[in-house]
Amino acid sequence: MKTFKNKLLTCFLVLSTAITLNAQTIDLESVKSEITEAALKEQDAFKNGDCAQVMDMMEPNVTFLANGNSVLSKKIIEKFCNSLPRPFKKAIVDTLEVYPLTMESGYTIRRLEYENDAETKMQEFVTKIWRKTNGHWKIRHLHSTVKKVSISD
Repeated sequence: MKTFKNKLLTCFLVLSTAITLNAQTIDLESVKSEITEAALKEQDAFKNGDCAQVMDMMEPNVTFLANGNSVLSKKIIEKFCNSLPRPFKKAIVDTLEVYPLTMESGYTIRRLEYENDAETKMQEFVTKIWRKTNGHWKIRHLHSTVKKVSISD
């Protein structure tokens, strides 16, 4: 009888663990979808020069590194956003990877490439850490690196 109870308990634990892991996978897929939607909304606002919307999608104490250099305040980020000439060149490569971490956090990696001249292109890598607060996804950390590379690379 003791062996039967142990086997029954073991089956129950395995089954409940499998159900929990499956539920978390499903939930993380919904987080991935939510972050993707927020990332595309923020990117569209940036492309269209709606810098107020971009700033609204960042946490008050967002950290931002531009080519490895720390940007000291959100006001500087907004000034930079407003100073960019638009429309931007059309990217020849534009990929977005989304990695949910928890129900309230995840990160994105965006890779962009633009033609520069006959011998070089511009590559940009943008990583963002997203956090959900009060039902809204906000950027907690942003890092953008732009570099010129040979077309043969």
